[in-house]
Amino acid sequence: MIGRAAACAVLALVWVTPVGAQLVAPGAAIRAQVQGFYSDDRDNRWPDVLDHFWVGKITARWTAPTSNPAWVRAHPVAADSACASGQAPERLTMTIALIDDRWARVFVSRCGLGSPDELWMLRVGEDWRIARMMRGFEGLRSF
Repeated sequence: MIGRAAACAVLALVWVTPVGAQLVAPGAAIRAQVQGFYSDDRDNRWPDVLDHFWVGKITARWTAPTSNPAWVRAHPVAADSACASGQAPERLTMTIALIDDRWARVFVSRCGLGSPDELWMLRVGEDWRIARMMRGFEGLRSF
């Protein structure tokens, strides 16, 4: 027969969510960070825009896996297949390619506005932020 303390411990463990299940999935964390960046950029909240980027000192520590075949093969979804006709340009479509546990290559298109932006996302700890950004042809700025 199980002692009272052991029975309580077993019951307590049944209700504990595993650590892996408590963490936000990488895709959801990346999507939230990217949507936050575009919202801050659209509203000209410049100090907040900067918070979506890692500083060069941090990004220099980890080299992007640009020779990884998954990195090379990653490409955006065609904007015409991701956007319904007549959608507002502020509607974002994203293609997220998780390359490893630290890097992701993200393509972001604004519906009806041409070529996508490319973002290189870096995870440090549990935080995903932009390490590099190349604006599409319609973008005015490059970060």
